[in-house]
Amino acid sequence: MLTDEQFKLLADATLKKTAGLGFKHAEENLKYIKKTIKDLQVELKEEIPKPSLVVSGGPSLHRTKSLETLKKKGFKGYIISADGSMGHCLRNGIVPDFVVTVDPDPHRIIRWFGDPRLSQRPEDDYFERQDLDPALNTDQIARNEELIELVNLFGPKIRLIISTSSSPEIAQRCISAGMELYWWNPLYDDYDNPESVTRRIYKMNKVPCMVTGGNVGASAWVFAHTILKSPAVILTGMDCSYPPGTQVRNTQYYEHLLELFPDNPEAGLVKIYNPYLNETWITDPGYFWYAQIFKQMAPHAPCITYNCTEGGILFGQGIEFARLADVLDYFNEASF
Repeated sequence: MLTDEQFKLLADATLKKTAGLGFKHAEENLKYIKKTIKDLQVELKEEIPKPSLVVSGGPSLHRTKSLETLKKKGFKGYIISADGSMGHCLRNGIVPDFVVTVDPDPHRIIRWFGDPRLSQRPEDDYFERQDLDPALNTDQIARNEELIELVNLFGPKIRLIISTSSSPEIAQRCISAGMELYWWNPLYDDYDNPESVTRRIYKMNKVPCMVTGGNVGASAWVFAHTILKSPAVILTGMDCSYPPGTQVRNTQYYEHLLELFPDNPEAGLVKIYNPYLNETWITDPGYFWYAQIFKQMAPHAPCITYNCTEGGILFGQGIEFARLADVLDYFNEASF
């Protein structure tokens, strides 16, 4: 387990890395900015607020077959997908109303949209090591071509909620696929600080800022209740952790754990008991940090949050831990 000092070092290193690259991308994305999340609010102002369902890419999305349940039950609200779970949605016949992307990585994130330049990327075992989207674990070239076709086919029906921190290649890719892009700035730090990175970026592009919670799934949840004004937000695939028995090499932050604990990367893993599942899940410093941030935000959010992931470590005050089928039944019978 990391000490408080190590967690601070991790947070500072993450800010330094993402803020620098995010600022660079914000400059490069200026030419693509036509609409923002503020314009989306204007476009939706005549609509009655509806609940939202957020599809994140955690392992429980596949373990519990959440999308099969969603297809069987249906849902009358908005469907919001994290970028990493969009392909899984499309392959299962579910076209999200919105897709959210925020991570500034210049090579990995575009894979979620189908990468026209996959053969030119640096060698990377990131997708092979994990089950964020098991479909990408094998025959990556064929799967990439399939994803390119799916995104091109359904792109015109999807509105992309894209952070200015995103690689400009993602903007290019999604524009070519016919998506409508709505931009936002992530809050990297305290805007009131005169030296704030967030302040510098906002002055440059005048794009509205939004809290991220540190990851794309939390960003989608914030988008749902702040921009869409959803009175209830249902979470799926939001594990912030890994199932019991997961090996350290198969965790998302394995590379960082190797840096912190080169002789024993498992020393950085944390085991957390989930009383709703009677299971002990495994998390790493990054995901543990994200879970703590979310738990701090949830009680203050202007919505009811239902965690229907049916796995993971995201539970506590302000979070209703429930079965997806039960919550979908509830909202399908409700009028709004």
